[in-house]
Amino acid sequence: MTTLDLRDRERIRGTLELTSLAAIGRIAPRLLLRFRARPTKSVHVVLEDVSLTIRFNQERIGAGRTLHTDISHDLTDVNFEVPTTHRLLRHITDGIPSGASKFQLEAHLEGLARWRLDPGAPLDQGGGQLVNDPPPGEWAIFTLGGGSPGHLQISRSEWFEQVLGPTRNEHYRYLEIALPREDAALRTEWGRAVELLANAEKAYALGDDAAVFLHLRGALDALPGAKKQILDGISNRKKRTQLDTLLNEAGKFLHFGRHIDADGSTVGTYPVDHLDAAFALDLLRVLLSHLSLMLAAERLRTDN
Repeated sequence: MTTLDLRDRERIRGTLELTSLAAIGRIAPRLLLRFRARPTKSVHVVLEDVSLTIRFNQERIGAGRTLHTDISHDLTDVNFEVPTTHRLLRHITDGIPSGASKFQLEAHLEGLARWRLDPGAPLDQGGGQLVNDPPPGEWAIFTLGGGSPGHLQISRSEWFEQVLGPTRNEHYRYLEIALPREDAALRTEWGRAVELLANAEKAYALGDDAAVFLHLRGALDALPGAKKQILDGISNRKKRTQLDTLLNEAGKFLHFGRHIDADGSTVGTYPVDHLDAAFALDLLRVLLSHLSLMLAAERLRTDN
C-alpha cells in the first residue's frame, strides 16, 4: 500500500495511507485523493495547514490543501482536491510505461502541524520522549516538508477508469494483453509481436496515428506461422477457419490505414485519426491476448 509519512525531523508522528484516487471536472479537472490517517500510538496530531503537491516526470501536476484536520484516531479520512489541467493529465498518461500495470506519482507534503502525547500515555510511546518534547497533554508545532518526496503507486486501470473517464466525454475501460503464464515457449515466440504492440502504444501517445497502424500490422506479421499458419495449433477446423477470417480482416484494416513509405510520400488507402488508432490498438490487444491464451490451452490439451 502507498503511505506518506508525517515526519517531525527524524520521528514519524503518523502516516497517510492512500485509499482512493478519482477525478471530477470536464472543463477544469481536479484530482481527488483520499487518505486514511494513522497517528503513531498515543499521539494526537492536527494538520493545521498542509498542502500535497503531485509531480510526475519532472512536471508539477498540481497541489491541494487541508486545514485544521484532526487525525487523533485511525478512522479519520484526509482528502486533498488537486486542481490540474487536461494537458497535465495527458502528460501522465503518455508517460506510463508500455505494458506496466502500475506507475508512481511523486507526492510531497509540506506545511504546519501540531502534536501532543496523550495525557497519561507511557513516555516510551509516541516515538520516544526527548528532552525538548512537551510533557504529555501539551501541544508542539512541527513543520512538514524539506525531506525526500513520497511516491503514490497507482494502477493503470484505476487511472483510466477513475481519472480519465470522469474528466472526458469517453468512458475508459483499460485493456491489457495477457500472455499465458505457464507456456514460456509461446511467450518467447510472441515476443516480437508484443514489442511491436508496445511501439504502437508509444506512437499513439505521441499522436502518430498512421504509425500505430504500421506497428500493429507488423505485430500480426511477426506472429509465428504468419501469415497462413498462425492458427495451426487450433484443433477444431471450423473454429480455426473463423478465427483465420477474423485475423485476415483485421490485417486488411491495418494494412489500408498505414503509412507505407518512411517519408510519408505513399500513405494508406484511407486517412486515419486518433479514434481509429485507439480502435486499432484495442482490437489488437484483444486478438493477441486471447489467441495466445487459446493456443496455450490447445498445447496443454495436446501434451496431456
